[in-house]
Amino acid sequence: MVWLLNNVYDVEHRAYFMSEKKMELTPLKIRSHGASSVMHYDERYTLYIEMTGLLPFVRLVSRSTPNLNVAAVTTLIDRWRPETHSFHLRTREMTVTLQDVSMITALPIEGKPLYMSTDSEGWRQQMEALIGMSPQEPEVEDGGKKDRVPAGATFTWIAANFAHCPEDADDEVIQRYARVYMWYVISRTIFADGTGKNAPWMWLKALTVFDNKFSWGSAALAYLYRQLDDACRRTTKDGGVGGCMLLLSVWSWERLPVGRPKSSQWNTWDDHDNPVRQPTWAYKWDLVSEVASEVNLLYKQYTNEMDSLTPEQVEWEPYGVGTNFGDAHTFDLNPLCVQERHLWLMRCPLICNWAVEFHLPHRVMRQFGYFQPHPPEWVDTDTQLHRLDRRRQRKIKDWQKHHKRYVVMFEQSVQVASSIRRTQYRQHCPLAFSNYLRWFQASTRVEICPPAYEEDILEEPTEYDALAQGRYNKLIREGYQTSFAPVLNFVRKEVKKQADESEDILDNTPGGKKGRICTSSIHKGTGPEVTAPIQHFRLP
Repeated sequence: MVWLLNNVYDVEHRAYFMSEKKMELTPLKIRSHGASSVMHYDERYTLYIEMTGLLPFVRLVSRSTPNLNVAAVTTLIDRWRPETHSFHLRTREMTVTLQDVSMITALPIEGKPLYMSTDSEGWRQQMEALIGMSPQEPEVEDGGKKDRVPAGATFTWIAANFAHCPEDADDEVIQRYARVYMWYVISRTIFADGTGKNAPWMWLKALTVFDNKFSWGSAALAYLYRQLDDACRRTTKDGGVGGCMLLLSVWSWERLPVGRPKSSQWNTWDDHDNPVRQPTWAYKWDLVSEVASEVNLLYKQYTNEMDSLTPEQVEWEPYGVGTNFGDAHTFDLNPLCVQERHLWLMRCPLICNWAVEFHLPHRVMRQFGYFQPHPPEWVDTDTQLHRLDRRRQRKIKDWQKHHKRYVVMFEQSVQVASSIRRTQYRQHCPLAFSNYLRWFQASTRVEICPPAYEEDILEEPTEYDALAQGRYNKLIREGYQTSFAPVLNFVRKEVKKQADESEDILDNTPGGKKGRICTSSIHKGTGPEVTAPIQHFRLP
């Protein structure tokens, strides 16, 4: 395949199975949840949550979360590439960046990378010391084996024991409940895992000290990238995806029309006269229309739509430009959303315990309104790093020590970005962008729907009865809708091929190189193939 795609990933990739193997896959399952109303938010928690830097995000997801569209999310994941940490679309590379983390979640970027020892030895005793109790060990019958349970607690257990903080609670008890509330929320939203049922002990451990000054924003993006790296290679019916799906969904809704819901209204937002409690950009999507159609049908529809998307249909800079940047029009934006804008273009490792994922904004400069060089400077995202996880590397416990090199790189990136806040970048250039787009589309897979017909179908006259036996026409004839992307992709390739051949003929035609075109020679070389698509598809 082309050089942007690494065969290590590609042979397992959903896009490979769909486009090359002609397999029909089903949508992934979303493991991320909102903060259930079962867990009551108590105003007495606010002081401690604000100390952690999590307050804007916790208040955002504690109120309500919009309905997520699993078909649209899966359509995006089908186009995620671990090689570049970006979505490969016909419109160009696009990705979720630190800018989106700030604008949508207001999670802090500056701070200590989120790493700790993930040794779970004695976790029950540690949990009891921190929050006063822990889940009971499973009972073992005579002669039976003790079941291995993950270190942590089920969301059901947490809700049963910490849903409401007692009215007469002292400060120590309030801190316990606040700590558990944050644990519950971030385990369901930012760090949602494959089970969708448990809150891992390590996230509660990260909240031992409230003012630890963690870089929650970079950790959230690292975790999301890792979830996408894995999910794009899951092809079974029970395959799922975790991470902050609210971040991914709002990012998509702001930029892409595919799967975008209607934003109908907003629930009232009370900021208690505290700017830090004002809403983030995600408040625009507080209440959205529900998906009524059958999920598998929508998935096919979105796959078609994404394959046919063009650059002019993308909202490249949804947060505004120039002096209007960050103007939400209908509400006052949380000031923390734009406070760290000097860090948004850092090319750096993002760290979340075992996951180290590179942030590569230089590959998507169009999203910032800047000039996009091509090819972008190559940064190896490292297949070895992608293999690191808790299950396969149980012997590794101290991730700060193991990732020391990347911790230093992140800290240096923040220091440099903070000291050089007014870097000048060349503005977006439409001509350069067109040149980039031609390079990009020739260097990766931008279509998942296979073309409707074989490339040589137009070389010789084709009988329609024979044409009807083709896989695409058979599926249309026996199905329930017309998939337009395969025909569109086929016509696009044919038109481009004919244009390239016309240039070759022109270069070899007497007078052609001097600017005098011999039209009869061009018609002789291209006539049958150019008119054939019109006859087959009745193009105007």
